[in-house]
Amino acid sequence: MGDVNPRRRRRESSDEDSDGEPSRFSQFRSQPPSTRPDRSEFQTGAIVRVKLTNFVTYHEAEFTLGPNLNMIIGPNGTGKSSLVCAICLGLGYPANVLGRASAFGDFVKHGSKEANIEIELQGEPEAGQNHIVGLCISASDNSRRFSMNGQQTTLKEVQKLMRFLRIQIDNLCQFLPQDRVAEFAGISPVDLLEKTLQAAAPREMIDWQVELKQLFKRQEEAQVTTGKTREEVRKMEARQQVLQADVEKLLERKAIMEEIKKWKTLMPMVTYNDARRKFMEAKKAKREAEEDKKRLEARVAPTLQAEKDKVTYRDQIKLVVAHRKQQFQTAEKAADDALRRVDAVKQEVEECESRLKAEQTDFDAKKKERGKILKRITDLKASLNKVPSESGLADLRTKIRDLEHKNREKIEEKTLLLNKLDQDLAEAKAKKNEISEVQNEVKELESKQGQRVHMLKNVNPDVAKGWEWLQKNQDQFEKEVFGPPMLTCSIKDDRYSDVVQGLLGKEDFLCFTTQTVSDQKRLMDQLIGVLGLSVTIRGSMKPLSSFEPPLPREQLAGLGLDGYALDYLDGPEPVLAMLCFTKRLHASGVALRDISDEQFQRIGKSDKITQFAAGNRYSRITRRREYGPDAVSTRTVQFGGGRFWKDQPVEAAAKEELLRKERELGEQYKALKAKLVAQKEQVAAMTVEHGDSAKELEQLTKEKSERQREINNWKGIPTKITVEEGKLSECERKLKESRARKRKLEEDKEKTTLKSAQAVLQHCSTLSSIRAARNAHLEAQIILLEAESDLVTLHAKNSEINQRLKDTAATLTRIKANFQRLREEAMEAQQAAGHIMTDENKEELVSLAENHTVETINQAIDTEQTKLEVIQASNPEALEEYERYATRIATQKAEQEKQESKLAKVNSDIDRIKSEWEPRLDELVGKINDAFSYNFEQINCAGEVSVHKDEDFERWAIEIKVRFRQGETLQRLNSQRQSGGERAVSTIFYLMALQSLAQAPFRVVDEINQGMDPRNERMVHERMVEVACHQHTSQYFLITPKLLPGLRYDERIKVHTIVSGEHVDPKGKEKMNFSKFVKIQRRLKGY
Repeated sequence: MGDVNPRRRRRESSDEDSDGEPSRFSQFRSQPPSTRPDRSEFQTGAIVRVKLTNFVTYHEAEFTLGPNLNMIIGPNGTGKSSLVCAICLGLGYPANVLGRASAFGDFVKHGSKEANIEIELQGEPEAGQNHIVGLCISASDNSRRFSMNGQQTTLKEVQKLMRFLRIQIDNLCQFLPQDRVAEFAGISPVDLLEKTLQAAAPREMIDWQVELKQLFKRQEEAQVTTGKTREEVRKMEARQQVLQADVEKLLERKAIMEEIKKWKTLMPMVTYNDARRKFMEAKKAKREAEEDKKRLEARVAPTLQAEKDKVTYRDQIKLVVAHRKQQFQTAEKAADDALRRVDAVKQEVEECESRLKAEQTDFDAKKKERGKILKRITDLKASLNKVPSESGLADLRTKIRDLEHKNREKIEEKTLLLNKLDQDLAEAKAKKNEISEVQNEVKELESKQGQRVHMLKNVNPDVAKGWEWLQKNQDQFEKEVFGPPMLTCSIKDDRYSDVVQGLLGKEDFLCFTTQTVSDQKRLMDQLIGVLGLSVTIRGSMKPLSSFEPPLPREQLAGLGLDGYALDYLDGPEPVLAMLCFTKRLHASGVALRDISDEQFQRIGKSDKITQFAAGNRYSRITRRREYGPDAVSTRTVQFGGGRFWKDQPVEAAAKEELLRKERELGEQYKALKAKLVAQKEQVAAMTVEHGDSAKELEQLTKEKSERQREINNWKGIPTKITVEEGKLSECERKLKESRARKRKLEEDKEKTTLKSAQAVLQHCSTLSSIRAARNAHLEAQIILLEAESDLVTLHAKNSEINQRLKDTAATLTRIKANFQRLREEAMEAQQAAGHIMTDENKEELVSLAENHTVETINQAIDTEQTKLEVIQASNPEALEEYERYATRIATQKAEQEKQESKLAKVNSDIDRIKSEWEPRLDELVGKINDAFSYNFEQINCAGEVSVHKDEDFERWAIEIKVRFRQGETLQRLNSQRQSGGERAVSTIFYLMALQSLAQAPFRVVDEINQGMDPRNERMVHERMVEVACHQHTSQYFLITPKLLPGLRYDERIKVHTIVSGEHVDPKGKEKMNFSKFVKIQRRLKGY
């Protein structure tokens, strides 16, 4: 078993002592198989074992649990609730179920990287093995890793196992942690029904409830939908009836419109007949016009033919002119192209000359570079013949190494001497500070404040150190921070020093007082966190004026009291306000003499004075109003004289001791100063010697570097020669390439010059072609002018004939256009008539069209249109709306039938499931009520559990009613009507009533008995043992910091006692051996 921290160890007592004698306790370590409970007694899913490593304050602990009632007891802060936290987290539930910290890393022990939880759950009988669920929490990233039976798994798989085992950590009826005890009375009755069913009902009842909720929800939705559909049908039928009058008018209008439609249908046939007649007439006129035009053309044909021949001749001449013009343009273009070629060849000649010049310049530069390289090679070969001497270089290296070694030794010697000098200087400074502190202490002993500070150092050195720090750092706080009251306060009348101090404890004299929350935190961080001091820091947030005395001071004399303790105490108001808040000095009476019995009785009957100090006795009165006005208890303690707030003579021995210490420190300081002077002189001498040696070393190193550089340069000459020879070869190669390029450029220049001469000759030839083409073009233009003149003369002679032909042609064009228009109209009319004609109505339409014209049909349409205008409906859309309503009504009625059928099916399912679920619910709640009522009867109170059945199934609920006093009626349990103790009793009785019905494998209740009076606590414990220790009941956990003596014990109870503190031995065999404690108790009882 490892330590929790350097000062704390945790132990749990054992079911067997070292001698094998049985007892009622068990250790953290796993018991041998022979001492563990029979696994067959555990219900499936019960907790067999819990092992913790680095969890909260536990370093390593293992709990071996019993199958029935497990009582986990121990003082506050020992880690009882940490076991509850481990069960919750280890079984996959979040930390907020506990009402505590939500960050998983907060549960890792301080200083550790991760925490481990291992929980063994009883397996199914047929499985043959238990479920072991493991959890590893990382402090760095708040992550969790789960395992199951040694194999890594997921949170989802763990939760799946919990549902299978009916474990419900988030159900307050199964798992009631310390921080959520008060929530139970605040659970709504509806939620309590659900939690109760989850904890006590079989699985099928829970499934039925869920299914009923879904069915009632579907019933409500179906009823709403059906009602909406029925109302919609009614509204549509009413609207359809309103439209009836307009519909009749619209039907009459519809008949008239049909008649109009019939006439309009006949119109295309009549129109086609008219168009066809006009087309035939136009066709005859067109044929006659064409014949007239042909006769005229035959008469004037010879005359017009001569003009046409002349036109043909002119057109041929035009072609010749155009051809010769093109030849002229072609010759001009050829001359321009030849000139451009001359310019291009000239440019090529210039480019060749430019490239040749650039190549010559590059060739000259390379020749110069070759000369420079040859010179460098000659110089390097000459330097290679001058071999430098290496004699004496080895001696220089040896001297340098020897000198460096000596310098290092001297530096090390000097460093050691300087370190010793620094140590002696620090020691001398410390001695000087000690002398100053001793001198200040001697001065302080001669003052009253100094005597108090001296006493403070003897009483509590940590508080004295904190006071010294506060005096130096008072400027770091928002408001003034006050030191211990033994220094900052004083007694106004020394006679009352003892009685006032009798009301206070030691911590009250030694605490620090702050005026703001931030100052309190800052002071705690510094004194406790940084300096590691054990001090008490209190806040004073209320003014002193807010603490009023409970009785006027003139009434205190009748009670035998001289006044209030505050009246005789002087000091800073915030410090006095702090003492009033913590020790009620403003309401605590004091007297120099003891009070009489009669005065004591009067104080006891008054509820104003709860504590007082008279003579040498301190009395405290406690009232329990819930048990009536006479429920008063008094505690009286005798106190001695006070240690503080008294004038005391200077302690001569203390002063002499301080003077002796001052003399010793002075002699030690003088010796250190003499030693420091000698050390400083030695350091100065070593510094001078080291400087000379460093100069000699620098000179030798410089000489060695210069000679080494000469040798290295000589050794590098062959490499440099090789490099320069390579450059020479490269230069020769480039010169050769340059000569070849020069020859090529000179050849290109000659070719380009020849090409330029040829281009000039070709240009001269094209100029001759241009002159010949121009002369031919001018000749053709002259012939064209003569032909056009002859044509004008003929055209003037034939102008009258041409005009007659034009008029005839124009007339024929108009007739053709009219013919074409009428033809298109006839075709359009034919198409329109074809669209309305079918094989059935063709004969009828043809027959009707023969007896009518377009004018008679238009008259008939106008007549029907007049009738239509007379008949008007107020709602033109009424008929369409009427028909739409008819369609929608039919659709909605069909939908209504489907909805009603669906609703009937839901109602049938509700009746079927409810007929099975409700009787079993009544039976279950009846059993709970019987157990709950019986529990209350045992403490002379009354309790009742019933089912509230509402029309709304969602509001079905569990109602808990209780009565704790005679003459009252049963009242519903809630967080307002009952006191904290009454709610605690009601809660535990309800949970006990579920015990025999529990479906969950285990239940946990944490500190439920803290608000109960001794009588109720004893009765509740009696019932708990009776209920939880029956065979075949679920496992039960009760966590509490204390228990009353003489409680009932059962062999099925397993008690786990957790003890912590710096005196707990590692193995629990010596100082905290509970087995020995049991033996001693048995011996005292005579067992």
